[in-house]
Amino acid sequence: MFDQLSTKIEGALHKLRGKGKINELNIAESMKEIRKALLDADVNYKIAKDFTNTVKEKAMGQHVLQSLQPGQLMVKIVRDELASLMGSNASELQIGSKLSVVLMAGLQGSGKTTFSGKLANYLKTKKSKKPLLVACDVYRPAAIDQL
Repeated sequence: MFDQLSTKIEGALHKLRGKGKINELNIAESMKEIRKALLDADVNYKIAKDFTNTVKEKAMGQHVLQSLQPGQLMVKIVRDELASLMGSNASELQIGSKLSVVLMAGLQGSGKTTFSGKLANYLKTKKSKKPLLVACDVYRPAAIDQL
């Protein structure tokens, strides 16, 4: 899912990189494509709209229109705003000394099984825990073998 999202955002910003000058129309079109990409990735509509509006305001406020490399500045603005939206500080996973349960839920093909395996490996090697993986996917029996 993140691969598709990043590809779509890159595509929207790539159109701006080749331009010598960017006008409000170019920025509006790019923000529309980015908003659509976020919505396709199941991001809440209000969050997607607020994000694109904030990026557009910052782009206009930082004189992107007169910048020497306006495409690069737009990439920086989008990147900084995404980092701000997701949080700039990494938070540690809180696993107590007692039994902890982690439920993985998501769309088909979004990487739940792969992430579960990586999380179990991380907990075993870095946190000295003893993870137990239980496959409950009734539609994909191969998930048991994958774990």
